Amino acid sequence: MAAGLIAAAVFGAGFYSFLRGNTGTPVSPVTQRPVAAQAAQREIAPIILGDSLARGAGDPTGHGIGGKLDLELKRRAIPAKRPVNIAINGARTADLLHQLESSNVRALLSQANVVIVSIGGNDLWGGTDWRNAPPQNPEAVMNAVLDRSERIVKIVREQNPRARIFLIGLYSPFGPQIAPLVSRWNAREIERFSSDPNVTVVQTADLFSHRDRLSADRFHPGSEGYELIARRIADAL
Repeated sequence: MAAGLIAAAVFGAGFYSFLRGNTGTPVSPVTQRPVAAQAAQREIAPIILGDSLARGAGDPTGHGIGGKLDLELKRRAIPAKRPVNIAINGARTADLLHQLESSNVRALLSQANVVIVSIGGNDLWGGTDWRNAPPQNPEAVMNAVLDRSERIVKIVREQNPRARIFLIGLYSPFGPQIAPLVSRWNAREIERFSSDPNVTVVQTADLFSHRDRLSADRFHPGSEGYELIARRIADAL
């Protein structure tokens, strides 16, 4: 019993000293090991390719994906260069393939480490056919567009094997009548590029399915829509 009381007293004294910071052997500043500096965060160098959505059409602020991403990365204190945007309004996959033949464009690709691509929407429903009724064989049309998209990614890979590639998924600006085809396209695109860990398909359909985030033209994203797309890209970096 006495031994138990003595042990409890010793423990209590030691615990009190611990709380006051009086325990342990003082360490001389001379013998302290310097803490290794945290490795510098890699600077993001984005380039944006593709169509009018990539260009930022419809955003009243004028920022689009590129400007919104630049602001988002600054907000998160992530070091980044200003995005280079060479997207073209109305571009289809064949137009982007032609643009990628340029030596200047390929040089820009080689200097980037993040490549953002929005393409395919104009191929699928840039006209009026799919808005009124889908083609007789939508799968065949999707296959052809996916084949060209795969060639685009291959060219980017040839110029820059290690770059992160973000493919912007599609949403339906025409209401529920085309939503199932949009979902099918997005699933097919994810499946097509699933073997490349550096390719990310950025989902956008849910951002516009239940809230009106379209611009005044009723086709492109508005400011909030672009901001949310840019945020998803930043989340994945």
